[in-house]
Formats: sequence, structure tokens, C-alpha cells
Amino acid sequence: MSDASMLTIKRFYAWILAALLMLPAGTVAEQSDQIKITAIFDEPTTAAGFAILKQAYQRLGVDASILITPSRRALMMAETGLVDGDLFRIKRVAQLYPNLIRVEHPLLHGTLKAVVRKNEEHFLALPPEPSRAVAVRRGIIISELTAQNMGMIPVYANSNAQALSLLESKRVDVALFTFVAQFSPLKQKDLANIHIIEEPLAAYDLYHYLNRRHWKLANALPEVLKQLEEEGIKEEILEDFRERQGEWGTQQ
Repeated sequence: MSDASMLTIKRFYAWILAALLMLPAGTVAEQSDQIKITAIFDEPTTAAGFAILKQAYQRLGVDASILITPSRRALMMAETGLVDGDLFRIKRVAQLYPNLIRVEHPLLHGTLKAVVRKNEEHFLALPPEPSRAVAVRRGIIISELTAQNMGMIPVYANSNAQALSLLESKRVDVALFTFVAQFSPLKQKDLANIHIIEEPLAAYDLYHYLNRRHWKLANALPEVLKQLEEEGIKEEILEDFRERQGEWGTQQ
């Protein structure tokens, strides 16, 4: 066989390989009947959100399990394919993490609120002073973006409890917390010395994300999530967890 023919064959196989790599993984291999998704620890909506998704996956014949990790790690594991997806994130995540596909039906709705010490509401006066510090939960993108847009200096916390501690110890003037589906990230005992600014800084939807190899599931899930809403199952799950809040942890 001539060198020219060999070159042509090599180019042909290279083209085939490139074409296969460009296809979503689901077109090459069957979708798995098991899914593992990451979720953020220390979030009161994790268990409720996962319960809704587990029901949705069951209708598609898929068994879903959850892995609780720090926020940034959860995203990176889903992005790199170490796990199959992430429980829920804001809409913009699809722009920041190209290997993640957004399931195009909101799983939950939330608001971002500022929390200050008692009688110190003036610390949220706008425009904020350049030196004003705000406690931000690491990896909560809506909090990070809001602090940036407000021109405040973020002081990162690894948990809600740490963010509250930063506020109480006066290391920051304000702390940002996410309130999702009428769940509060703050315990009743925490409210004695703080004040929650009721006017939200931001309102947002939370979406489930899957690694791109599960594009078929990402396309099928919106209709199933819509069915769970129309049948009242989603609200039943949320109400059940609201009634039992304080009895359950985020690791289910």
C-alpha cells in the first residue's frame, strides 16, 4: 500500500474518532440506570430537593443516589464526570461549566437576603462603603455575584454556621444567606441577636444539572418534573419536610 493511501486511511480514522468525541456520550453508550449526584452540605433544602428528584428519576427507571460535598467540589465533580450531576444551581452555571446540561424546568425557587446584627440595618445602606465586608458562603454563586455587584469585600465562609459566626464576631458587617422554598438556613436560636432584611437582594430559580453524557435524561426530566408539580407531589414533599425541619439533616 502506498504512503498516500496509508495517509488517507489514517486521516479517515482520525476523522471518525473526532466525530465520535464530538457526540454526546449517550449516543455511543446506553444511559445508566443508576445516577449519583452531588449536593452541598449544610443546606436545609438538600434533602427535600433530592426527594423530589428521586421521585422524578424513578419514573424514568433510574435509581438516584446523593453525595454530600463542599459546594465548589460538588460542581467540579459533576463538571469533570466523576459523578453524574449536581442537585441544583442557578441558571448561570450552564455558562460557567460547559460540560453541565441544565434540566430546563426549575426545581426550586429562592431568594438571597442580607442579615445584619440587631439594630445595625444601616450597614446595608447603598452605595456601600468600599471597605464594607460581607460574609459569603463559598461556592454559592448567587451570593458571590451579588457581593461583587454591590462593591463589597467578600469574606468567604465554608458553612452557614461559619458565616453567622463571622457576623456575630463583627469580622463582617453583613452576611448573605439563601432562603429556598420557604426553608430558612438559620436556626431559631440564631435569631436573637440578628436581623434579617426582608427585602430580597435577588430572586432566582434553581435547576438540576447533569453531565453532558446524560443529555437524554436531561431532555426527559423537565416533563417529569412538571408532572410532579401538576399532581401536587412536589408540594407534598416540600410540606412534609417543612413540618419536620429540625428533625432531619442534609445527608439522606
